[in-house]
Amino acid sequence: MEKILVTCAHPDDETLGLGGTIKLHSKQGDKITVMIFADGESAREKTKDRIKARKKQAIEAGKILGIDKIIFLDYMDQKLDTFPALELAKKIEKEIKKIKPTTVYTHFWGDVNQDHRRVFEATQIATRPTPDSKINRLICFETPSSSEWGHEKIKPNYYVNIQSVLSTKIRAFKKYRFEITKFPHPRSEQAMIDRSRYWGSVVGLKNAEAFFVVREIIRNKK
Repeated sequence: MEKILVTCAHPDDETLGLGGTIKLHSKQGDKITVMIFADGESAREKTKDRIKARKKQAIEAGKILGIDKIIFLDYMDQKLDTFPALELAKKIEKEIKKIKPTTVYTHFWGDVNQDHRRVFEATQIATRPTPDSKINRLICFETPSSSEWGHEKIKPNYYVNIQSVLSTKIRAFKKYRFEITKFPHPRSEQAMIDRSRYWGSVVGLKNAEAFFVVREIIRNKK
C-alpha cells in the first residue's frame, strides 16, 4: 500500500487532471488524500451557493474515484498569489507530517492559471528532499484548459494507462456540473476522451494520462 497526496488549486482539478490515475491507485489499495486550496468559485458572480455546491460535488466525485480524504482550505479563487508561498507550503507540510506520503502529485508550473502555479511553488517547497523525508516521487499533472494555454507546455515523461477506468473518470467529472462544457472546449467529455487517446497514442496505448516526474528517489534498503 502506498500513501498518495494530491495538491490542487480548485475542486475538479484532481478529477480533470488525474482522475484515472487516482482510481487506479484506489483499486490497488493505496490511500489517497487530496488537498484543495481555493474554492474555485469566489472570482465569479453569484458564488455563495455555488461554493457549497462545488464542495459537495468534489466529495461525490471523490467517492467515485476512491479518494479517502479531501481537505478544503477555503482560500478565495484566483487569490493564492496574494499569500506568501511559505504560508501555503506550511499547510502542505502539516499534512505531510500526518500522512507521510511517498508520492505527491501537483500542478504543472507552466499552467496559465495563477492559482495552479502558486500551488506548484508551495508543493515544491513542502516536498524538498530533506534527510527525514519519505517522499519518493514528486509528479506534475496537466490540467486541460490551463496547461495547454500557457506559454510553456508540459513535456510528459510518465504515462499511465487509464483505458480500464476512463469511463469512471468521466462519470466522476460529470459531478462538477458547472464545469463540464460542450465540445470543443477542453473540459468537454469528448475533449477529455480525445486527450486520453492522444496521450495514449504517444506511447502505444488506447487511453492515457500524462505527467512530468520532477523528482524520483530510489531508496535502497540497508
